[in-house]
Amino acid sequence: MVQETSKPSMDRPTGGDTPLREFKGILEEYKAEARQGNDGSTYTTINFNFKELEVLDAVEPYPFPIAVIRIGYKPPKASRGGTKWDALAGSLRKLSPNNPDIDLLVGKMQQWKMIEIPLRGIMKDEGGQEVVDANGKPVWGEVPTLCWAIVSVDGLGSVAEKDEDFNVFLVDLADGKTEPQFYSAALTNSQVTARSNIVEAITSRKLLTTLTEMGLVTRDAEGILHKVTGDVPVAEEPTEVPFE
Repeated sequence: MVQETSKPSMDRPTGGDTPLREFKGILEEYKAEARQGNDGSTYTTINFNFKELEVLDAVEPYPFPIAVIRIGYKPPKASRGGTKWDALAGSLRKLSPNNPDIDLLVGKMQQWKMIEIPLRGIMKDEGGQEVVDANGKPVWGEVPTLCWAIVSVDGLGSVAEKDEDFNVFLVDLADGKTEPQFYSAALTNSQVTARSNIVEAITSRKLLTTLTEMGLVTRDAEGILHKVTGDVPVAEEPTEVPFE
């Protein structure tokens, strides 16, 4: 039997995953919290407390003016990367590449959105069951996972704007260089190395192909790269992963 509630509570949510998928709100504060897993292990979450909430998307009605968003956290030196925290932190690094300080978010109206990112995890079949190998051990791989990312922050702008600016920067960096010269310059540039998805696109030799397919760069008969001039729209960032 479902227990009915006579009056909706306005207390801060304390349950599992939030039904929110996209919202605007003012970050009132953030706090670290030590939690215990089902196996008895301990881990840390960063709890983001929002007020003046405007719900843009949710999987069920959310009538509250506040929200708590919890994201697991490990210090960079203790993390292998490819986590939900990386997704969030990477979006902030885009907004403030020279000073990606979490305190920049406090007290500001901002927009957050859940986006699907491939993170390392246990593979599952179409029925949702874990995939195991011949020895009965779980098979690990890249699993599409919903992660929070920052869309925009008052005073810092939007990630989309930063991606457009970064495309212009990449094209200017490539202009007049050969492919090896471009990659060499890119991999020694702090703006590029701050974005691991771009570094990965370089090391897998996909970045120039993507920029060319976007109509932003051409290559002449001598192998020299040139930026495309004229009224060419700047598209979104060349790779899908929105974090470092």
